[in-house]
Amino acid sequence: YQSGISVIIEGSQTRKSVIFIWLLSGKSVILWRNQIEKSVMLKRKIQKVLHDYFCSESSKVLLLDGARQIGKSFIIRHEAKKFFKNYIEINFLEDKNGEKLFAGISTVKDFYLKLSVFAGGKMGDKKNTIVFLDEIQAYPELLTLLKFLKDDARFTYIASGPWLGVTLNKTLSKPGGRIQKVKMHPLDFEEFLWANGVSEKVVDTVKSCFEQEFVVPEGIHKVMMELLYRYVIVGGLPAVVNTFLQTKNIEQTYHVQRNLITEYEDDMVKYAADADKPRIRECFESIPKQLAKENKKFQYSVVRKGCRSSQYIGSIQWLEDAGIAKRCYNTQITELPLEGNAIPDCFKLYTTDIGILVSMLDYGTQADILKGNLLAYKGAIF
Repeated sequence: YQSGISVIIEGSQTRKSVIFIWLLSGKSVILWRNQIEKSVMLKRKIQKVLHDYFCSESSKVLLLDGARQIGKSFIIRHEAKKFFKNYIEINFLEDKNGEKLFAGISTVKDFYLKLSVFAGGKMGDKKNTIVFLDEIQAYPELLTLLKFLKDDARFTYIASGPWLGVTLNKTLSKPGGRIQKVKMHPLDFEEFLWANGVSEKVVDTVKSCFEQEFVVPEGIHKVMMELLYRYVIVGGLPAVVNTFLQTKNIEQTYHVQRNLITEYEDDMVKYAADADKPRIRECFESIPKQLAKENKKFQYSVVRKGCRSSQYIGSIQWLEDAGIAKRCYNTQITELPLEGNAIPDCFKLYTTDIGILVSMLDYGTQADILKGNLLAYKGAIF
């Protein structure tokens, strides 16, 4: 401490230090921030859920659900290897497109036989072996088999995949009480702050100001608003966040987002019923049009002129089950529970990742938002 100035140095092995000077007047200034040169391990809140599951003697198999490219496989792999001596990962989508070793399995005995061929040397026991069943939606019958694998209790199991909401709805015999389904989402704003080198102490300071209705120090407020504008543009998909952290280039970030949108649309073709495919895509592509206008609610006529809700409501449900979109309902009564007071046919449809939504708007929107012009997109972004 010198002359009423405190210097806070924050850093880690994966990024250079960030230096703040916090004046007694309540202002803080970032003096220097080294550009991140490589992808970093993004801290996620779901890590605690995985930690608790691995440490427990749960009677259920953890099933991690969520849209494609939100980091499910990476975070499971990262955390599981910390806890278990023997780590076995099976990617069923790769298997289905390749050797088809696990195709047609109907019994636990068959599964263990195929598993011994795949990873016999790593098969220990329940306490030291975890089997990660990735892309399990590729073989829907294995969702039913999960309850029998859990009852057999030979190993610890965890499963994940996109479109699980869609796949489970099609599964005739659901695993029921033998799975613990957890929904994973893109990085929220707090996780985005961590990725940008903002410490939990600084985040806690902002939370404390909000809870106690204190004014946030001007310097911190300015930094937080700049990061908020970036978050609105970048969103919370790990590949997009890492591209932004590495390059600080909005155009490169935008191209990654557009590629992910193409992947989403390709998956609609793969996993939706033939009759629903065009309608699902039409609903998805109408989202920016719906939000660009001062519409009070989602209008089916914007999707296609003359169409009715009965033709498209199933498509919207599919997008929700797939984790791509989310309905935000209107309510005329601002009392809890809000869900109970929602008007069922009065809603707006948003993408679950705000960065994907912005990338679907006109190119140039990003520059406008970076200038702090969020109010121009009231109703669309917030």
